[in-house]
Amino acid sequence: MASTAERKSKVLVIGALEYIGKFMAIASVKLGHPTLVLLPSFHSADPDDNLIIQSFIQQGVTLFKGDIYNHARLVQAISAVDVVISTVGGQKVMDQTRIIAAIQEAGNIRRFIPYEAGINVPYAAGISVNRYDVLQHPQTGFEEYVQMRQLIEQSGVPHTYVVWNFCAGNFLGHSVNRQSQLSVPLKLPLLGDGNTKVVFTAEKDIGFYTILAADDPRTLNKSLYIRPPENIISLNELLSLWERKVNRKFVRSYCSEERILKCFQEANPRGKTAFAIIHAAFIRGVQTNFEIDPSIGVEASQLYPHINYTTLSEFLDRFIPN
Repeated sequence: MASTAERKSKVLVIGALEYIGKFMAIASVKLGHPTLVLLPSFHSADPDDNLIIQSFIQQGVTLFKGDIYNHARLVQAISAVDVVISTVGGQKVMDQTRIIAAIQEAGNIRRFIPYEAGINVPYAAGISVNRYDVLQHPQTGFEEYVQMRQLIEQSGVPHTYVVWNFCAGNFLGHSVNRQSQLSVPLKLPLLGDGNTKVVFTAEKDIGFYTILAADDPRTLNKSLYIRPPENIISLNELLSLWERKVNRKFVRSYCSEERILKCFQEANPRGKTAFAIIHAAFIRGVQTNFEIDPSIGVEASQLYPHINYTTLSEFLDRFIPN
């Protein structure tokens, strides 16, 4: 029988059908954790969601019927696990207060990992210059991420913030057919002057790093920054890497800061969120322009050097035509 130290924590993923949520659930199972996902229904009108649900079942994920708006079911699900991971973001980010309330009632959770915006919003907003203060625009919703952190810390719930930066598949594209393999990387605009360093991480690696952090005392009440060194790159460097891979040169088209800000002003609230992140990352460099303070943060690839993460070069290889 496994000792307490060897026992894998039980993990609940809330929002497992969201984009990053499925990667969290699958990583949890692959790392040997008993894994539950909270679903309002075990059958969806969306065929893609049904495929994900079937994948969960095939890989040993336990389905638990409920949602964050059914407090009794939420408490019941949380009471059955040790770790809660939320991927409830966007317009629903403040609904995570319901999860905090349920965690406090259950009283058994060793770690809560809330949804973050992909960047360290409190840091990014804190270094804003008034002229370019797009992160603090009320329609971006980023002030809610700051409020969410404050509420978590005031609650006393043990937590880890995971700052994963850019999801490589979501930003650079998926290789679903020959056409996308050829076209997706070439459609990437060079934002700003193209020289600002950003971070791209494969979604499966984000999942693995997150699950490893969930049980790690070194990440307790800290931020886990996912910045694999081989995946820190500027867009100019990214295009040069692609040119070397396909032995071809491409015309470089740049999108100026002024154009990004104009797009921000003209966008709907969801678009404003996207352009605010683009501006923060590609113009102000908030993903890479600081050293991590070890008293409040750690870097994932340094903490878990045994993880053979997907390098950006390897990720791009899937787009190379046969």
